[in-house]
This record gives sequence, structure tokens and C-alpha cells, in this order.
Amino acid sequence: MQKEKITKTGLGFDIHRMAEGRKLVLGGLEIEHNKGLIGHSDGDLVLHTICDAALGACAGGEIGEFYPPTDLSIAGISSVVIARRVLEILKERDAQIINIDCTIVAEEPKMRRHYEAVRKSLNQIFKIGLENISFKAKSHEAIGEIGRGEAMACYAVVTIKI
Repeated sequence: MQKEKITKTGLGFDIHRMAEGRKLVLGGLEIEHNKGLIGHSDGDLVLHTICDAALGACAGGEIGEFYPPTDLSIAGISSVVIARRVLEILKERDAQIINIDCTIVAEEPKMRRHYEAVRKSLNQIFKIGLENISFKAKSHEAIGEIGRGEAMACYAVVTIKI
């Protein structure tokens, strides 16, 4: 007898400082900008946030457990590799992502012109259909580190069937 699948939701959050001389990678896509995100990996806080939300939805931990920042052998790792591992974990648990809602909080660069490209990149990674992926941005109204362009933050809600 097959178990009836249920819907679960996970919330993800991440924040990274920005620095000149780093590539800006968001949602698996390189965005042209004079600063990038500092991180042990490529700093893709969009994928980090979505992955943590997906793991949260299936009570699977968080990405730092699988890719600890103390592991020097993975320094600079592509966050797409991290996302693929998270998808393997979901598959092992017979879970599947059915919706992603992601909001980046940044003063710069202005993200509206990148919305569709990031959504398409996310769909290439997660393969759930563009109609099931939302990506948007909000400013931080010139408040704090984000408002000064020194950092970016991201929130994501991921819904799964398990």
C-alpha cells in the first residue's frame, strides 16, 4: 500500500557580506556587478537559502552540515553542486519540491531586470517549472549594512510533497 503524500513547507534565510573582486552569483547565475558575495563557496545566497528551506521542509538539517565552512577541500564550491546534493537528499526521503518563493534583500544591484533569468536558472537546477518559481527583490531602504550596499540577504519558502 502506498503512503499518501503530504505537503510540507520550509523557510530559509541567509546573509552574506559583499566585496569588490568577487563574482556575484545568484540562483546559479553570474550577475554583472562591481561586488560579489563573500562565502566559503561561490557565495550564492539565493541557492543557499532555497536549499536550507528545502532541507527544513523535510527535517533534513541545513547545508552547513553537508558542506561545513571549515572544510577547506570545498572552498569556492559551486552552489549548484550543493543544490544537487540537496535534491539527492530529498529523493532519498521520497520528497519533491513543488514550489519556491524567494525574496532577495539588496540595495544594489537593482534586480528587476534579472528576475526572469534567475527564475530560468533556478528551473534548470530544480526542474519544477517556471510557474512554480517566484523570485523577487526588495530594497533595505538605505538602512544598515544591506542599505549601504555592504551585504545582501535572502528569504525563501519551499513547499515539498513527501
